[in-house]
Amino acid sequence: MQHLADHPAHASVSPPTPRKAWVAIWITLLLLWVLALLWGPDLIQRMGIDLNAHGHVSLYEHDHPFVDARTLWGMPNGMDVLSNTPLGLAGLIGLLTLRGKPVSRATRNAMAVFFAGLLLAGMGSAWYHWLPDASGLVVDRLGMAVTFAGAIAVALAERIDQRAAQTSLVAILATAIVSAALPFTHGNVLTWVVVQFGGMALILWAAMQTRLADAVGVNLGALIAIYVLAKLCELNDATLFHLSGEWISGHSLKHGVAALAVLPVIVALLRQNAQAPRPHTFSPNAL
Repeated sequence: MQHLADHPAHASVSPPTPRKAWVAIWITLLLLWVLALLWGPDLIQRMGIDLNAHGHVSLYEHDHPFVDARTLWGMPNGMDVLSNTPLGLAGLIGLLTLRGKPVSRATRNAMAVFFAGLLLAGMGSAWYHWLPDASGLVVDRLGMAVTFAGAIAVALAERIDQRAAQTSLVAILATAIVSAALPFTHGNVLTWVVVQFGGMALILWAAMQTRLADAVGVNLGALIAIYVLAKLCELNDATLFHLSGEWISGHSLKHGVAALAVLPVIVALLRQNAQAPRPHTFSPNAL
């Protein structure tokens, strides 16, 4: 008699593997990006959103997109410029830490792009805040685009597989860079919205998957929490400025908080290095 388990009525349906789910998510986000690319400006106009050349809804009376426009030591918008220093240093420290660490090629490439993105984001943001204009905002977002691409690839290398991380890195990097320029060239910010929030949603999904056996051990939950905290600081720019007695704004705090994103990756790298087996050396005492 045929075993009941072999009968179609009793056959179990296996859940989709993380890689299959990743392909479905990637296709969904790509479709959303294409829709935003094709109809973004029209949708923005239908929603009645009036974006200026900076890509923001409005400017303050001092003609700066953010509340703190103080000049420090002859530097316009001084705090928003100087607060990018930790961001650039974080990227540089990350690149130095990565050198010589025993990680796979896909993971190394993803982390290198992530660290380089932090360094570029610090320099690009300082450039933009020194002289805020539409072209400077593109430079600012280009660094962020590189950072997002690296962070997503790190998450895939940790939770899906190396191939997914390697093949996705180039595609996400290209899409993010194009999205950073589109607000300036076509007045289309929706593609950037898809990249930023869709990318973080993807990292959140990856964080809920089982860590791979050969993963470095990056705490994706910490990475997401740092992003959320930085975003809250940005959204409460003026509120935090007034609460601090006009000492530091939410946007300046955002730069410092964003620099902390380097910590989960560096901690994982240092732990990986400490756990790596040391080469056997001959000892006379062993005889």
